[in-house]
Amino acid sequence: MKRIGMVVALLLCLSEANQARAAALNSAALRERISVSLAADKRELALTLAKQDAVLRRDLASRLSRENLAVDLKQWLSTASAPASVSAVVGRADLTIRQRKGLERELDSLLQLRLASASMLAALKQGVEPLYAYEPDGNDSQWRFIEAFDRSGGVHRLDVRQMPDRPVLVVDIDSRKDLAAGVKLMRERLVALGQRPMPSLQAASASATSTPVTMLDRIYLNDDEEPWISGDAEVYAIVNGVDPSRDEPQLDIVDMPYLDTDGRTYSPNQVLIFWDRYRWAAANVILMEHDDNTNYQELVSYLFTIASQILTAVGHPEIAALVGLGSELVNRMPGEWFSNDDDYVDSYYTLEKNHTYTNYGGARGNAVVSLRPYEIAGQ
Repeated sequence: MKRIGMVVALLLCLSEANQARAAALNSAALRERISVSLAADKRELALTLAKQDAVLRRDLASRLSRENLAVDLKQWLSTASAPASVSAVVGRADLTIRQRKGLERELDSLLQLRLASASMLAALKQGVEPLYAYEPDGNDSQWRFIEAFDRSGGVHRLDVRQMPDRPVLVVDIDSRKDLAAGVKLMRERLVALGQRPMPSLQAASASATSTPVTMLDRIYLNDDEEPWISGDAEVYAIVNGVDPSRDEPQLDIVDMPYLDTDGRTYSPNQVLIFWDRYRWAAANVILMEHDDNTNYQELVSYLFTIASQILTAVGHPEIAALVGLGSELVNRMPGEWFSNDDDYVDSYYTLEKNHTYTNYGGARGNAVVSLRPYEIAGQ
C-alpha cells in the first residue's frame, strides 16, 4: 500500500508539473499572438535608410514641417529618388509588420519615418546630418540606450531620457492609423463573439426613442514623461459591464483620436457609454494607450474570454460583481506582454447612468474626467 501511495503521489506530481508546463506554454503562445516583436524589422530599416541619407535627406527635409513631422515610408520612397532595393526592403518590412498585427487587409501601409521633435526641424533643413533610430521592444524603464545609425552605418548609443542635440529620424509605425484600424478590428471581433454591434450616433438619432448615454466633456492625462523617441499618445477606452439580456460580458471599444498629448486638458464632447447596452445602469471604463506591438484582435479576444470566465465563476451575476469584473480585467490584463507599462492608463469602476462626475480621478491616479448624462433624441 505504501508503494502504491508513493506511485499515486508521483503521478499526481507529474500531472501537476505537466499542467504547469502546459499553462506556461499556453501563456507563451498567447503572448506571441498578442504582443509581436517589431524592433528587429525597425532596426534593419533604420540602418538601410541611414546609408541612403545622402540621396534622400534633402527630399525628406522639404516634406517635413512643424504641422507634419512624418512621412509614410512606402509612399515617400515611391516618389523619391530611392534605389529600388531600398523600396523593396521597406515594402517587405511593412507587409510583414501588418501581417503580424493582423492588419494586412485593413491598411496598405503602416511604417513611417518621423522626426523625433519639432525642435530638430530647423537643423535638419539647414543640412545637419541626422541619425536614424528605432524604438526598442520591452519596458522603457529597462532600456539602457537608444540605438541609432549615421550615414556610414556607424552605431550611436543615445540617452533614453535626454533629447539628442542633433536631428534624429525614427523608423516607426503610424500609431493613429494603427489604432484606428485596431479599433475597427476589435469591434468586428466582438460582434463575431456574439455581441451586438456598437451603435453609431446616426443610428441613435434615427431611433424611434431617445438613447441614454454618458458624455465625456473633459479629460486630462498626467504627463508620464515618456522617452523622447516615443511619439504622441494614442488612447482608447474599453467600456465593460454585463449584457442587459443575458449573463454575458459587454465590451465596447471607444476611440479617442483627439487625445494625443499628456499633461493637457481636452474637451471632446464625446459619447463614452451607451446605457442600453449595460445591465444595472452601471459600467466600468478602462483607459488604454496604443502599443506598437499589440495584435488588437488577439487582445480583445483574450479580454472577452477572461470577462466570460469571471462572470461564469460568480454564477448569476449581481451588481456587486461589476467592480470585480472591471478590477479583475485589469489584474489579468497581460501587462508584461505590452512593450510599455504606460499602456494601461487608468480605470473607473461602477460609473452610473444618471450621474454627473466632475473632475473625477481614476483608480490609478493618471486620468481626470468630467462626465454628464445625456439623451440623444430620436425621430
